[in-house]
Parts: sequence; structure tokens; C-alpha cells
Amino acid sequence: MLREASWQDMGGFLASLTQGTEAYKSSRIQKLHGMLPKRKVLCVGDSTQSDPEAYGDMYRRFGNGWIQKIFIRKVTDVEGLDAQSAKNQPERFEKAFRHVPPEVWTVFEDPAALHGEVERLIG
Repeated sequence: MLREASWQDMGGFLASLTQGTEAYKSSRIQKLHGMLPKRKVLCVGDSTQSDPEAYGDMYRRFGNGWIQKIFIRKVTDVEGLDAQSAKNQPERFEKAFRHVPPEVWTVFEDPAALHGEVERLIG
């Protein structure tokens, strides 16, 4: 849903190239909310771009009833991104998720750690 960047959808492709990453993701999430406002949403992203900021903004915009949980993978296995990178600092996540309850967002490194949390969500 967040990636409509293909030659078959030229509008989505051009938007993904011309908008900033956060603005593009936010517009896609708004579109999803417009299509499925009564559904519950689980957001999964990573620390390489602006997923934390986009998901935090959308949580604040749509309230706590629509986005149930936000998972952000702390990327440390890409050149230029390690645990010490500014993109992986706790302060970045705290700022991105300001006014989002701490139990809603989780930053993780090992995807296996999420199994139990996802199981509880789908209960």
C-alpha cells in the first residue's frame, strides 16, 4: 500500500520520486485511513528513512483507535548505519513518538522478538 511506485501507476511513481519520504508515507497512510477507517492497523517500518516520524505523526492525527501498534526495526547491518548512528539513537525515537504512549511503539533489532507481541495483538 505504501509503495505504488511502478510504471503501471505513473502518479504513484512520480509522487514517490518528488515528495520527501515522510510526506509520501504520510499521504499513503492517509489514503489507507480513508479507505479503511474502522480497521485496526499495525505499522511496521525501519530506522533507515522517516518511518518513525511518519508513523508518529499519523498516530497523533488519527488518534489511538486506528493505529494499534508501531514496530520500528533498528537497522544496524547497512553501511553507515550502526547502533551509534543518529538514526538509531533513542532521542530520535522519543522525539518521533512524542505524545504516543510508550506501549504503542516498539524499536527492535531481532524480528523474532516480535512474535509474542504480534500474537497478543491478533489474539
